[in-house]
Amino acid sequence: MVKYPIAVMAILAIVLTAGCLGNSAQSSNTPSPAEPQTETPTTWEMKLVWNVSTVGVPFMDLSPDGSLSAVIDWNGHRVYLVKPDGSSVSFDLQGHDAVGPVIAGVALKGGKVYVLGDYEGFAGVRVYSWNGKVDELRIGSSADGIMRSPSGNHLCYLVTVSPTEQELHCDGAKTTLMPNDYDINWVSDTGIVVLAERGKSLAMREGKAVLTVDGSHVIAYGDKLLVSEGDTLKILSLKGSILATKDKAGFSVTTLLRWTLIPTKRYILRHEPLGDTHVLTWNLSEVKVLPGFPYFANENFAVTAKDGVIHCYSLRDFHEVFSVKVPGDSLGYIKLSDDGKVMLISGETGGFWLYTAG
Repeated sequence: MVKYPIAVMAILAIVLTAGCLGNSAQSSNTPSPAEPQTETPTTWEMKLVWNVSTVGVPFMDLSPDGSLSAVIDWNGHRVYLVKPDGSSVSFDLQGHDAVGPVIAGVALKGGKVYVLGDYEGFAGVRVYSWNGKVDELRIGSSADGIMRSPSGNHLCYLVTVSPTEQELHCDGAKTTLMPNDYDINWVSDTGIVVLAERGKSLAMREGKAVLTVDGSHVIAYGDKLLVSEGDTLKILSLKGSILATKDKAGFSVTTLLRWTLIPTKRYILRHEPLGDTHVLTWNLSEVKVLPGFPYFANENFAVTAKDGVIHCYSLRDFHEVFSVKVPGDSLGYIKLSDDGKVMLISGETGGFWLYTAG
């Protein structure tokens, strides 16, 4: 056994005593690793940075990272590109045409805006970047619809080319469709395209039919299909097997083709007619009710509106991240960036507002 001088023993005793007291005080004020840590919910204010008054169908898009917005002045035949700092440029969609175009939709991909429309002499897409027009795709005789997947990695548009044929263009690949009365309902991040025709829906991938489903109210998330059959919500695999089902939970589309159901990675948001937004898990059990109609959702946030107020909720813990009064007389579309810091809003018949976190 090692023997220490009395003075050293006294110092050791003081140090050990102080250490014990310090550990005791720390354990009384700081949660131990086994105790749950409480995180303060993150909130922020949204400030208006840009707006424009327009009249007509309120076509618009916002890139998932929030770096670029695109809106259409439908009657004025212009496309506006807007950055989060409020700077903007606009381009005349009519160009040298004698007749103004009828725009059918707009989508952003890779920093470019794709404007689908019926232009003079052709139906197709005019493509613009921040510096102006970069391409023109002349395809058919009538523009039918354009849509991108939520992440923006897939872009598809549908054009009528003859009295009996349509063409579906997805990421540069062309598929001929017969007859010519398909509508494009959804594009998933895994490349599943859902087309509706005469009360049925066709799921396609890379130009090939994957599954046909009875009913026109069908959307996709990943490789799953969400189907409204009567008033029953069903989740199907691409092989047609039923993964989950829930009665009295059907969905539909409202004015401006806004779906009353939005799927996300964690949850499915479904609007109850004349009621609020019910948050369901993928096994279709309900976990939360949010006020109003679901205008938008991504993997991180859900945006609803009720009584003239727009609410954004975190899909991590459902705390309210921000709220904004509806800026115009009506509310058309809402798009939110993945980080929740950029929001684009339209009215039902025109007018656009861009907000960023202050």
